[in-house]
Amino acid sequence: MQSQNNQYLQFVGKPHISAVIAGGRRRVNYTFEDKSELVEEYDINNHELITRKWKRVSNIKESQWVYEVGEAPIDQQSELKLSNTNPIFVRKDTPQHFQYRVRNLTYPEDVYQMEVDEKTQEIVIRTTNKKYYKRFSIPDMRRANLKLEQGKVTHVYKNNTLIVSYPKPDQILEREYQIRQEFDKFNKKKPKEGDLECVQQ
Repeated sequence: MQSQNNQYLQFVGKPHISAVIAGGRRRVNYTFEDKSELVEEYDINNHELITRKWKRVSNIKESQWVYEVGEAPIDQQSELKLSNTNPIFVRKDTPQHFQYRVRNLTYPEDVYQMEVDEKTQEIVIRTTNKKYYKRFSIPDMRRANLKLEQGKVTHVYKNNTLIVSYPKPDQILEREYQIRQEFDKFNKKKPKEGDLECVQQ
């Protein structure tokens, strides 16, 4: 799992890594030197990243899972997020793009505007009617020390959902290709539920 290991070394220390088949998914668990945890879940067949969630160590309150990709199960979501009227912001990538979806937006299609704030390296969503505003970074880009470029953000609006996309740079695509190659090797062993595929110290 070396290709996955490398992307996290620069800011949280060398992790202990294990991979197991659970719930029909390949779950990769990272435990870092500061006791922070990271879990990534992949589709076992096409290797699509379904979930990436972090649990940081905190001395102030009980640590909670924070979802970077995908979303928490319904029983872990707040009442506010479960509302049928409040916007829900969630990341779900495609093979070629980082992709973010904002559900429950009922404003006209032509009010949405996107831009890159080059100073903060964030994508900014705003509406001309001033009803919705959101700014966010792409953690993968920051971990790889890659800058967001103005003009590369695209969006579509359909079914009350705004879909915001940013193309993955070659460096990210190459790393994800290497991960899929590793998973292909694991799949040749025809993994079953509960199989522990690897452990790295």
